[in-house]
Amino acid sequence: MTHLQAIVLDFDGVIADTEPLHFQACREVLAPFGVTLTAAEYAEHYIGVADRKAIVDMGLAHGLEIDDALLDKLIARKAEVLRSVLNNARPMYPGVATLLKAWAAEVPLAIASGALRSEIEGVLAAGGISDAVRVIVSANEVRRSKPAPDVYLKALELLSPYVDGLVPARCVAVEDSRWGIQAARAAGMRSVAVTTSFPRPELGDADLVVDALPALTLDILGALCG
Repeated sequence: MTHLQAIVLDFDGVIADTEPLHFQACREVLAPFGVTLTAAEYAEHYIGVADRKAIVDMGLAHGLEIDDALLDKLIARKAEVLRSVLNNARPMYPGVATLLKAWAAEVPLAIASGALRSEIEGVLAAGGISDAVRVIVSANEVRRSKPAPDVYLKALELLSPYVDGLVPARCVAVEDSRWGIQAARAAGMRSVAVTTSFPRPELGDADLVVDALPALTLDILGALCG
């Protein structure tokens, strides 16, 4: 693993099984406006997309134009709904907390996600791994969402004080969506995809595809950077 400098993880669908919770929250806040969002539609178009873009696109797909004022209200309402759900849920995937603690002892970890910081920090705290992650870049901290590379470029920038001579190609992104993989590759990083949200054929742009995060070792990730 000597080639590996850092690991940057997506959050929803990689660390925690929160995509179904995001779907239900979006469905709930849009229903009063006549938008009936389906699970298939959400999976196909919106997994991994930051709320500001996703909610506008959901509305447009159903004939609803969402201006900035309404968008702010919908995002706030969705966060409220999701926060309530997360208070009674422990969505972190089995084995992930132990794995990230072990990795953090060897290499800096970051999260680059379309989720809100409060959502990420709440789940990390509940899993007892807040200290394992050096850097968090969330949806409201970059201008463009995935597949644009902004969230990964920001994560690399914030990781640089922890790594001498940081090189993007020696950092690995772990994703669960094809647009997340595109974002990581556009940032010059290596990429691993987990099949928690999409089947293998839809994740073929990744350097490596696995079924779950615990299938990875630092030696495997280091080999990708060699």
